[in-house]
Amino acid sequence: MPCWRIEPVIEDRPYQLDDVNHAMNHGREMRPIHCAPTGSGKTVIQAMVAAREMQRGDSTAILTPRNEIFTQTQGITGEVCGVDNVAVLRAKREGESWRQNRPIHVVSWPTLISRVKRSHFWFPSVKRVLVDEAHLSMAPKILGILEHYAPKAILDSYTATPARMTGKGLGRFYTTIKHVTTVRQLMAEGWLAPVEYWGGKTPDMAGIKIRRGDYEVKKLSDACVVLVGDAVDNWLRLASDRHTIVFAVDIAHAEMLAHRFKAVGVSAAALHTRLDQEERDEVNYLFKSQAVQVLVNVGIASYGYDAPSVNCIQICRPTKSIVLHLQMIGRGMRPAVDEDGEVIKDPKDPRFKICMVLDHAGNVRDLGMADDLFRWRLDEGKKACENWSKREESGEPDPTVHTCEDCGHLFSQRRVCPKCGWKVPYSKRDVAATEDDLVPIGRNMVKRLPEGWPSHEVFFQMLLHKQREKKYSDGWARSQFNKKAGCYPPQHWGNLAAIPPNKRVTNWITSRNIAYAKWKQKQKQAGISG
Repeated sequence: MPCWRIEPVIEDRPYQLDDVNHAMNHGREMRPIHCAPTGSGKTVIQAMVAAREMQRGDSTAILTPRNEIFTQTQGITGEVCGVDNVAVLRAKREGESWRQNRPIHVVSWPTLISRVKRSHFWFPSVKRVLVDEAHLSMAPKILGILEHYAPKAILDSYTATPARMTGKGLGRFYTTIKHVTTVRQLMAEGWLAPVEYWGGKTPDMAGIKIRRGDYEVKKLSDACVVLVGDAVDNWLRLASDRHTIVFAVDIAHAEMLAHRFKAVGVSAAALHTRLDQEERDEVNYLFKSQAVQVLVNVGIASYGYDAPSVNCIQICRPTKSIVLHLQMIGRGMRPAVDEDGEVIKDPKDPRFKICMVLDHAGNVRDLGMADDLFRWRLDEGKKACENWSKREESGEPDPTVHTCEDCGHLFSQRRVCPKCGWKVPYSKRDVAATEDDLVPIGRNMVKRLPEGWPSHEVFFQMLLHKQREKKYSDGWARSQFNKKAGCYPPQHWGNLAAIPPNKRVTNWITSRNIAYAKWKQKQKQAGISG
């Protein structure tokens, strides 16, 4: 048997080792899906399985659906198993060639599908096949690849959401679901960042058809026009210092959002499938190096997109797909790491990450939060995720997403707001989101400023500086303070020294100016029409 050199350099976790052992102890008759949340290290698990096969003298193919995931898989597999042991099979790139004699093959689905049409020579000859992003694998062409290997190779597939995008199960091909770990466990252990949710105005979805389990994209763009201005305004107000991924409906919507962000001085870029691969690579590089602060994407960063610096997800795309919903939120849940690559788990560390989700589409209320206890099934032709009514009948905690009437925080699994202690009244329905501004779906905005802002006194001094700089009326600073803090400042604060506003306060003032300009425009139009 050949003996290949292994260079393990990535620290493994107990649940990862348990899952690797499970994979190594089943035969060809089983075709399991390993269900592991975003951030659990599915790529590391796959690389560890490939390393075990090398120790046995056997070979492995890892199938990936898209170039962004391919590059990540190639890098991690090289770290775990040794770069010289990894062959790559994808569309020809300078300096790359497929070396058939290597023990591990990282394979691009589209490339393999295209080449095997010409010759079966292009099928890597391997003992084991690992399928990444298994929820995409029921497409006929991909399924044909899997069925080619099924009789003779051991198959393991991996995903955070074991269902088709339509919400139906994957039982046509797979035989069982292996639950690796849960979002709640990963959060408790510090491997995933906690999430705070902010919600608000939602588009009118009446009359929009449902196709393949989700809203019809062509109609969604019109429904989301009302959100475009609000997206920029609310981001400036709430998240102007955060590294952000925005999810848009379609390419035109993404380009418009990116344009509006750039128009107010924010470094933003659109990422979508009409860009050629070189352009996509450039956008990805600029975003992941944080030269671009806001990435507005369509259909690319929704799964398998690894950028730990992202701490804000802005959802401007309504969906009925639980798969897409969880994949979008998951992009912001990877924890912060220090300069040595170690995960920062201590909430008291100022670098500790909390992901902010700005939901302009009402998806959280309809579909739930990332750490809800979803139950997945393989049933062919049926919904893969157990619905809430069955959970309620079983006596489990109430899964309804509540909006706190005192502070606006969104929460579930309890009837008491974790931020301020407000209790959900049994005789009332949840309160709808505010008309114009997103509110925390968890932070008390009444007589208290958000975390990371200056104190009330310093905030007012910054407003005084802006008032005097712009020669606004004497009551401007007091009025703006009331809008943010929910109360007027003491009269004697008017004698305080003015302080130049920081970036966060400046962006908030800009957002209020935009809102005021829009209101004036509406008033003007109403006067003309009258």
